[in-house]
Amino acid sequence: MALTYAVNRLSEAGQRSLRALRTARRWKRLPILAAALTSAPVAPVVLAQWPGSVSGNTPNSAATSQAVPSVGQILQQAANAAASLNYSGTITYKRRGAEETSRIVHLFENGVEMERVTTLDGPPFEVIRVNDELTCYIPEARLMRIEPRTGRQGFPSLLPRQMTTLAQHFTVKRLEVERVAGLDAQVWEFSPNDEFRFWHKLWTELKTGLWLRGRVLDENRNVIEEITFSDIKIGGKIDREQVKSTLAGSIANWRVDRRLPVSAMKTDTGWFARGLPAGFVKISENFMRALPGRTEPISQLVYSDGLTSVSVYAAPLPSGETPALGATVQGNHQVFSRQANDQLVTAFGDARPAAVKAIASSLIRK
Repeated sequence: MALTYAVNRLSEAGQRSLRALRTARRWKRLPILAAALTSAPVAPVVLAQWPGSVSGNTPNSAATSQAVPSVGQILQQAANAAASLNYSGTITYKRRGAEETSRIVHLFENGVEMERVTTLDGPPFEVIRVNDELTCYIPEARLMRIEPRTGRQGFPSLLPRQMTTLAQHFTVKRLEVERVAGLDAQVWEFSPNDEFRFWHKLWTELKTGLWLRGRVLDENRNVIEEITFSDIKIGGKIDREQVKSTLAGSIANWRVDRRLPVSAMKTDTGWFARGLPAGFVKISENFMRALPGRTEPISQLVYSDGLTSVSVYAAPLPSGETPALGATVQGNHQVFSRQANDQLVTAFGDARPAAVKAIASSLIRK
């Protein structure tokens, strides 16, 4: 679920520059993961009530024999609960041996969402969110970054089209009720019906449907990624002071970086995808800055099915350079590169290899 991707093997100098870029943007990952777990716009729908999931009781055999909700219904209820409830807690994120922890406080008041996410390990970092605007405080870089919440930062907030396609491409199974952070949670398992998606397990709090734990599993059912509340308090009064920045008083002489909303940018890179894997849609398109020693910007398009995302980069190949093509692995991410005339197209993401390859292969010039 990390959002910082980079073009693979553009050149030796390019690789060094991109590694530096990833390091500089390391601060973005955990707060976005926290937002991904707990933040999504309130959808204009009534919260679904299905047997055993929000009743407050362990489902009995009669209840479990009734219809199981779809993936989209479960995720949308979790998103609605996360947006409309007051809560505070500690979130732990694990991926392939790495572990990070953050603290979140969320307030919904008079139709306005306010949220503070603070890292508890590593360099200090804080995100303040008011509805769809994020203000990120990064003391290590003496930087305050203001940007709109987009795409995966609002996960699991699904487009209507994605609600339908997720139901088509996953089979949902209601499992047992377990305890998470001291609360009873219904366990759901999403099994993919194709080669493009991972397995997912989700724990939703019985009374509210709030997401308490999520796991991504590979084809051998090994856990790739887990986000979980280790403690949480749902409901009750939260004061506005609790969602204000604790770092705002120390930002004198900091650099301010303000990003425009996606709707205001209207970027056309000249690329589009033809024949995407079913369910994947474009959620952003923009230009990255040119690499040192290069004048051409890099085109970036991001595609998501609502549960996973893949970034695709396209950039002119340097004269006389032979790129490494095909499938590779960089850290925790799958990579697939192909040459399209004088351009190198690279897909980089947290999806299964077949999805990354298919998305890279679908990108063509207009």
